[in-house]
Amino acid sequence: MKRSIAISILAVILLLNTVVMAFGLLSAPSEQDFLFNGILYVGLWLYWGLGTLIVARGDGHLVGWLFTVSAAMVASVMSCFLIGFQLTTSQPSNPLGAWLGLVGYLLVTPAVILALPAVALTFPTGTLPGPRWRWPVRLVVAMTALQVLAVMMRPGPLFDDGGPINPLTPWLPAVSPGVVEILRLLEAFGGLALPLGAALGIAAIAVRFRRSQGDQRQQLKWFLAAITPAAVLIPLSLSGVADSLWFVDPLSVATLPIIALSVAVAILRYRLYDIDLVIRRTLVYGALVAILGAVYVALVLALQSVLSGVTGGETLPVALSTLVIAALFGPARARVREAVDRRFYRSRYDAQRTLEQFAGQLRDQVELEAVGRSLVDVAGQAVRPAAIGIWVRDQAS
Repeated sequence: MKRSIAISILAVILLLNTVVMAFGLLSAPSEQDFLFNGILYVGLWLYWGLGTLIVARGDGHLVGWLFTVSAAMVASVMSCFLIGFQLTTSQPSNPLGAWLGLVGYLLVTPAVILALPAVALTFPTGTLPGPRWRWPVRLVVAMTALQVLAVMMRPGPLFDDGGPINPLTPWLPAVSPGVVEILRLLEAFGGLALPLGAALGIAAIAVRFRRSQGDQRQQLKWFLAAITPAAVLIPLSLSGVADSLWFVDPLSVATLPIIALSVAVAILRYRLYDIDLVIRRTLVYGALVAILGAVYVALVLALQSVLSGVTGGETLPVALSTLVIAALFGPARARVREAVDRRFYRSRYDAQRTLEQFAGQLRDQVELEAVGRSLVDVAGQAVRPAAIGIWVRDQAS
């Protein structure tokens, strides 16, 4: 229940920020802005959907939470920057623009770290590669916290090129220009947490890849192919080094949907996190809702046309339709589940059918040796073990 509430809150945050960004872009249209934000929000919604799918598996996997939380945080950062910039430009006396700028500036580094380095450090197990990785990760966290504190404590403009004044300035003690420069140096040092985190993430994937075998190695190949361009392009975009190259920003945000899709392939193709159970339930209940919803609407309309002259109202047709749907729910769910298993999970369907046939044979079979042979055949077809045998206890003993 708590997981559902958290996921719903993150979805609302992401949706509200998407709407805010859409209105903000309409008020100041630009082809480059439309391209950048369009790609960005596709990637963020893929992040959120993929994280929700992982979390819905039931174990609250850390990788899933990183995807969902970072998607909401990055969307909030973009909304704060856009609306804050427009307010400070059109209404300089409005303090809300400065506060939004401050919130966006404080969240940008933690949001990007959660979206990329943190995912790289914990994928696919949800844990660090080993105990020795805790201290470098703590260093990244400490540097991020240092940057946040330095920005909050520094009076004057938030950005190097000016921009809004730090709204916390009236509450800060008066400091000399030398102290301001020290705070700027601490802020710059804390900003190195992002490239350091990116380097740790790439190193973690490389270490896991060297140790891995089989399916996990294939999962890491997909993820490494997507995370490597992101580790190069996103720091370039955030640092402003490539401001003269217009295509760097769109390419940097394009890495987000690529990462989400690569992780999705790793999950679905190599059965990571046992995600088949969630997908199976989604298919079953999605089809069930669609079928029963269509039947309900058709029944209500049909009964209203038939009984309108008798009842003169809509209460009886709705009540009868509800009772019919309630009676159909159990059989319809069984039929839909069977159809989904037969179409998408054939091995599971065949194994279940084999067990049902064996149960039917047990009702008619009384000879112990024949039952043993049937049991061996059924276990071989359903489980396909490397070896199988039956031990029969001697009743005399």
